[in-house]
Amino acid sequence: MIHTLMLRWLRVDSPGRAVLAPPRVDDRRLRMMLSGRRVLAALSLLLLTAGIATAQRELVPVDHPVYRFLFRQELRGAIEGFNWGMLPLSRAEIAGYLDTLEASAVRVPVKSMSHVDLEMLDDFRTEFSYDLTRSAAKSSSFLPGFDFPTLFNDSRQKYLYARTDSSTSIFIDGFASLSYRSGSGDSVGSALATLGDIGIRVRGTLFDRLGYYVQASNGSLLSGSHDFAILDPHLKANRKFNSDEKKFFDRTVGYLRYDADWLVVTLGREQLLWGMGYVDRAVLSENSVPFDFAKIDIKKNSVRYSFFHGSLVGQDSAGENLSSKYIAAHRLEFDIVPTLRIGLSEMVIYSNQPMNFALMNPFTFLTSAELSTEMPTKQDNRHNTLLAIDAELYPSRNVRLFGSWLIDDIKIGAIGKSDISANSNKFGWQAGCSWTEAFSVPNLTLNAEYSRIGPFVTSHWTNASSYTNWSLPLSEALQPNSDEWLFSAGYDITNRLFVSGQVKLQRSGENIVDSEGHIVFDAGSDILHGEGHLLHPNVFLQGRRVDRTLVSFLVSYQPIRQYFVELKYFFNNERFIESGRSLVDSVVWLTVRVDY
Repeated sequence: MIHTLMLRWLRVDSPGRAVLAPPRVDDRRLRMMLSGRRVLAALSLLLLTAGIATAQRELVPVDHPVYRFLFRQELRGAIEGFNWGMLPLSRAEIAGYLDTLEASAVRVPVKSMSHVDLEMLDDFRTEFSYDLTRSAAKSSSFLPGFDFPTLFNDSRQKYLYARTDSSTSIFIDGFASLSYRSGSGDSVGSALATLGDIGIRVRGTLFDRLGYYVQASNGSLLSGSHDFAILDPHLKANRKFNSDEKKFFDRTVGYLRYDADWLVVTLGREQLLWGMGYVDRAVLSENSVPFDFAKIDIKKNSVRYSFFHGSLVGQDSAGENLSSKYIAAHRLEFDIVPTLRIGLSEMVIYSNQPMNFALMNPFTFLTSAELSTEMPTKQDNRHNTLLAIDAELYPSRNVRLFGSWLIDDIKIGAIGKSDISANSNKFGWQAGCSWTEAFSVPNLTLNAEYSRIGPFVTSHWTNASSYTNWSLPLSEALQPNSDEWLFSAGYDITNRLFVSGQVKLQRSGENIVDSEGHIVFDAGSDILHGEGHLLHPNVFLQGRRVDRTLVSFLVSYQPIRQYFVELKYFFNNERFIESGRSLVDSVVWLTVRVDY
């Protein structure tokens, strides 16, 4: 249970080379060859220089603070077309928004930025300086020559190593962190854990079109409890950390990405986010770990289409690893008017079978494709198909409304019924509002969200095809048969100091189990167990009633560029309504991190 609670909280002509002499040719042939070479050279030069003004093609990871900054700027009306519903974006796209903001801050007084926002913009323009200008004037490289003062330079973006020319680039960063974690309470007891990790990141662009990115790190539990450390969902989903010595962990992401502006093809592993929610997302969220995929993106003006086929990690109801688990998904986003954006998504999960080529077609209705390819030796509906419809609306400057409808299963004839046939309708809902410069306070953003997930939503009767990766939800952190009110506030005190707070009020109807853990009454609250979805009519919040209050705070400070200190505090009060029993826990994380 405490794992679930923690998930709810979180959210880089040589010498000696032999040269062959060319054969002798007559003057006419020589002139023709030279002429042809000049043409080829000119064409090559044209191809190589055609996109010199274009920025890097690598993606900016979804946890980068520039997204939160750009989200606020779109609410303010300073930029348009920022796709919060489909992340990550490329460094080229981010650079474009930063350029727009620079022009907007100078030319449009009504959209003028606060002093803190201007300093943040200056920080981001330094970090993305090469993407903006193709110049390394605002950066410094630690190698090949060691220059100690540059370690603490606050005005330049620092790299371990960097090299660029007119068509290619390579940037290598090193990073390390030390995290001290302490917990106390009824569930966690009195526990400590100290974690450290170190890694390297290599990224760049080749010939102005092909972006590459690889990041790898290794870490260790330096002291303390392994069981307490895996309250962090990303450590719980780390195979190395949960086997052998249960001490070491590693992480890696990487991809190749060909970007032709309107068409993008990506192969690799990276965190993907789909959906309009600000704190949590109904379609693809940060609640699970990155997975491997092949992905195609098409974009033109306000229209964006994305398709991917990916590989997940899953387990059956007995906890045994599946031989295979896959996801096929596509999403279309478009603006009806500049202030109203619509998103349509479709996802199919299938497992314990070879890759299905019908579900690798980027231009097909996946639901129909999977129904026409069910294996005849198995029961039907062995795939798990989901649809999502979401929208965001900007009714006025500084205000954003959004809503999402997740459809796990639907049977039109059973809508409105209360008998067991209604169990075929499994829905999740999410709606919310964001208000920046709230109460005329610059840099302050307030959010309110309501989520409701019906019984058995995102689970599946085979269990193997639940909407999960590493047993963690691909969508919202909220468990099935639950609802939640969420209120949050974020405030940039300075360009380097950010504070935020969040309160979640949850209600859940949980499965009733006996003393040995066997399910006595299946209320549809376990995303990993959906086999009981037709045992009885499903009623929202039926089962063992549990209410929760979850509070979290974050303080993030960057005293010197690329040196970070973060303090996180989590509080949970879990109340079992029938018995009157309650569990109270508090957890603190203090993390020091350097990244260059």
